[in-house]
Amino acid sequence: MTDRSPSTAYRAFLNQTLVGDSRLWTWLVGIWFAITIWFYGQIILSLPMTAAAIASEPGGIDAFMQSMPTTNTGGSTFPSLGIALGAPVLAFILWLFRKNAAGENRKPVLFVAAILAISSFVAIIYSAISSAGTSQGEVLNTWLERSPWVYLCMLLMFPPFALALWYFQRKIHKRTILSLHTAASKFRWKRLFFSMIVFWVIAAAISYIGHTTGSSKAEFVFDPSRFWIYLPITLLFIPLQSATEEIALRGYLNQGLGHYIKNPLVVFVITSAAFASLHLGNPEVAEGTAQSSKLMAVSGYFLFGMFACLLTYIDGGLETAIGVHAANNIFAAAFVGYESSALPTPTVFRVGLNTEVDTFTTIVALSLVCLVMYVTRRGLE
Repeated sequence: MTDRSPSTAYRAFLNQTLVGDSRLWTWLVGIWFAITIWFYGQIILSLPMTAAAIASEPGGIDAFMQSMPTTNTGGSTFPSLGIALGAPVLAFILWLFRKNAAGENRKPVLFVAAILAISSFVAIIYSAISSAGTSQGEVLNTWLERSPWVYLCMLLMFPPFALALWYFQRKIHKRTILSLHTAASKFRWKRLFFSMIVFWVIAAAISYIGHTTGSSKAEFVFDPSRFWIYLPITLLFIPLQSATEEIALRGYLNQGLGHYIKNPLVVFVITSAAFASLHLGNPEVAEGTAQSSKLMAVSGYFLFGMFACLLTYIDGGLETAIGVHAANNIFAAAFVGYESSALPTPTVFRVGLNTEVDTFTTIVALSLVCLVMYVTRRGLE
């Protein structure tokens, strides 16, 4: 028998956490573990990224070093980087050592490990905030525009986060990896691909209307010599980046918060705010802030997060949220891009950034997508 009620589907998605270990500390350590692995992945992949950037622009490394963030007192952020890199290793060693510690010594060992973990988390966040406030992002955007290999390395920085969550899901939470993605008996690939097609049709129609009415004029900027090099990377690796964000926010975080907070709307607001905060350093936000306000500039990301939560609610899984997120990013990275974009890849068309118009079209487009996905839902077996 199939129940097509969205509330039942979403409750089934949250009920995955009733299996295995869902104590509060497991969720907190899971988030810390994933962020730490992601940070290590960034450090490792920054090496080939820098090499590719130097190959495309030999003088580029000097500009990057000059853009490295500093503290308010003028010092570098390398101490915080050292803590971010070293503290997790020490915390993990103490975690392993706890088994050999006597009963009365086990709590102090775990306490020190927790302090180290918290210190590393704070250091990672501090490093990220410091980088967002510098010209480092502009240098990276220049690298992305000039080298497809830098673009590839940047996109590969996301999957380690998902891999860490998958590992934690199996080893600590003692649940299947599938349960982090959906309440269905198997991952619904057809639903994912259908949602991508729906989004592309609606986005293309709205872009055409915006161009013909003059509200969002599109300029034809197709450069085949660059477009066909970047396109395969976009099609293959943008979905990994998009899926990682959905698995982390609409999957792990929604399930974790939903285990303790019974009102889904409160959970959606929290995770959507977290999604918006992750994009505060994007060039679109800086330009949007110049046009109106930072709140308005990030509203599009918050709304996107809310609609992604709604898609998860409708289906009881991440399939359509991942599909729409991937379709949106592919559309922006390959077909209709902004003049100032976090992904300065070669596109077919380019439009100017208009925060108020873009926020309105985001609401319209994603409302239509959600309507189509709601009408075509099949429910859970």
